[in-house]
Amino acid sequence: MKKTLDGIKRVRFCDYTSYEAEKSSNGGCYGFWKDYNKLDDGNWEVSYGTTADFEYCPVCGSFNEHYEGDDCCYDSGYSCGDFETVTEKELIKLIDEFEETDDEYIEYK
Repeated sequence: MKKTLDGIKRVRFCDYTSYEAEKSSNGGCYGFWKDYNKLDDGNWEVSYGTTADFEYCPVCGSFNEHYEGDDCCYDSGYSCGDFETVTEKELIKLIDEFEETDDEYIEYK
């Protein structure tokens, strides 16, 4: 059970349950991850990623290009909204409740 995330800048929840290396960029068998990046205020910003070579939104985690830049009504520049944030306490709870396997695991940086 984690008590603190001192010294950690990023927590990545990886999901490679459908991943196949030879099909991981455009063959439909992608790896996915959900990052929690530490902010200066002590909270953690959530973003999403994939091994796919297609447009993938880091804000909502879908295969879409939502980036509009300065034309967008959200501070993130993405039409689907702003990046979600969680507290350290909430993130520690997610970590403690997560059951790691060979294909689903957590990386700390």
